[in-house]
Amino acid sequence: MNDQAAQILELTVELPTDAPLIRITTGMGSAGQKTWNLRRPVTVIGSRRPAHIVLHDEDMSNAHCVIVNTGTEVLLKDLHTSSGTQLNKTRVNLAVLADGDVITLGDTTIQVAIQVPDGGSDDSGFGMKFADPTKFPGPVSLHLIHTDKQWSIEDAVVLIGRHDDATVRLDHADMSSRHALLFRFGTGPAIFDLGSRTGLWVNGKRCSLMPLQNDDRISVGTFGLSLKCLEPSVGTHVDMPVVQPFAGVLTPSLIGGVHEIAPKTSPHESPTAAGSTFAAQVDRPYAIAEPDLENLQGNLSEAWERLNLWRALLRDGASTLDEQRTSLHAREAEVGAKDTALRGQLYDITRFHEQITTRERELAVKIAELQAGTDALAKARNACDQREDDLARRDQEMIRREHAVAQRWSRLSATICPHCRQPVKVGNVSD
Repeated sequence: MNDQAAQILELTVELPTDAPLIRITTGMGSAGQKTWNLRRPVTVIGSRRPAHIVLHDEDMSNAHCVIVNTGTEVLLKDLHTSSGTQLNKTRVNLAVLADGDVITLGDTTIQVAIQVPDGGSDDSGFGMKFADPTKFPGPVSLHLIHTDKQWSIEDAVVLIGRHDDATVRLDHADMSSRHALLFRFGTGPAIFDLGSRTGLWVNGKRCSLMPLQNDDRISVGTFGLSLKCLEPSVGTHVDMPVVQPFAGVLTPSLIGGVHEIAPKTSPHESPTAAGSTFAAQVDRPYAIAEPDLENLQGNLSEAWERLNLWRALLRDGASTLDEQRTSLHAREAEVGAKDTALRGQLYDITRFHEQITTRERELAVKIAELQAGTDALAKARNACDQREDDLARRDQEMIRREHAVAQRWSRLSATICPHCRQPVKVGNVSD
């Protein structure tokens, strides 16, 4: 198993043409509105990779919930998270999604749009076999190999892992908390790896998504599980269509390898007569005329040439289909790589936008503080200007008073006593 750890089987599981078309939208009507078209059987929603849809929410788990397209219905499964998954404001574990439903994960709201293509049906494609789309159509169980431990699977989507609430709980260090998902796809089961650390193996091959059949062996961590489908229509091979051979004189059987040669009738011979003639020839095999034998050999050669031509055409068609499939796989891988790169860029842009918003808020606070300081300085400057004007007025008043005192002093100094006609001496008061 360790030798195959690096080789993951990339199996493309395509949805039927009449499967529901799913589109989900977050941030409806806002500038941050985002829309995804879900074109895979299982879509994981969480707060970080390897979730297919990454939503940044503090109350959201790494792998929070999954949306499963079974080909006939769309199911919502909560991966046993603490904050839970709400559908139309009601907490659910497993529920059927309908057009217009609203999923709430933490503070994030997801609008669901589902369209059934032309020729599809809103009802279950399994007729009267079962009525509940959240259940398997027939009994399915998982057996722990070399032990008596087994789990009866009833829900259409169940969790395998080390989580306490997992339906198939396997407590070991090699098991992830949410390791894999067993779900209904069409009428049979399938398994999906939830990005586990040690991976998922089916019949010795590592894979990320694989339809299952009866007696398949599943390896998760150090455990081996055997799938048992008790109903024949569940988990069995689908019969491939058989190409009908050329309806001519020669009709080779593709199964047994026995060739039946139809009798050759003339335009004027009735079928009954031809049949009697042919029966007579069968009773007397050595009495067949040489011209008839040559005609039969010519018909045989012509039929084989046509058969070889059809085989060549089928091989060319198969080669063309293989090339187209390889091209589609390459394009899908390229689109997946671009999608991953765009998600990383979007995450970086979101973080950068958050940082810019935080810095803008800090700058706004600093600008407000600076404006308050500017206003205080303006008030202080006005007060200083008023004080300078007041000091200037006082200075002028002092100059005026000094001038008046000097004039009075000069007048007093020039005063003559009327009695003695001598100048009056102006001195200190003590004098």
